[in-house]
Amino acid sequence: MPRLEAVKTAFERDELAERELLEEMVSYSKKTTGVVHTVFISPKGFTRHAPRIKVAIDPKDSFDPRCETATIAIHDGDVVDGKVPIKLLKQVREFIELNRQVLLDYWDYRINTEQLQERLKSIAKRP
Repeated sequence: MPRLEAVKTAFERDELAERELLEEMVSYSKKTTGVVHTVFISPKGFTRHAPRIKVAIDPKDSFDPRCETATIAIHDGDVVDGKVPIKLLKQVREFIELNRQVLLDYWDYRINTEQLQERLKSIAKRP
């Protein structure tokens, strides 16, 4: 039973880290990102997973990260959690590609939220 308790405790720690991360998330609308749905960006916090962002699914313009969301990995643009319509996924991947270093700098606490906003590039302004 000790091994099962250790797994349960690790799972509980991950769940707690994810909940705490909600408090650190910043949200950006189409005006900033060019993505038609709200994009949520956070630093790593106490999570143990790879860098990723979230996108609002329903409602698409919600600024509440507790709404229905999908999670997309920053490194490869793969969907980690949730369902993303193909057209939206293409936009999110384009946004990640255009901003990968900025997103990783924020994830790793190398820049603050103000610097993140200043450095983010919109896919709508891409040539």
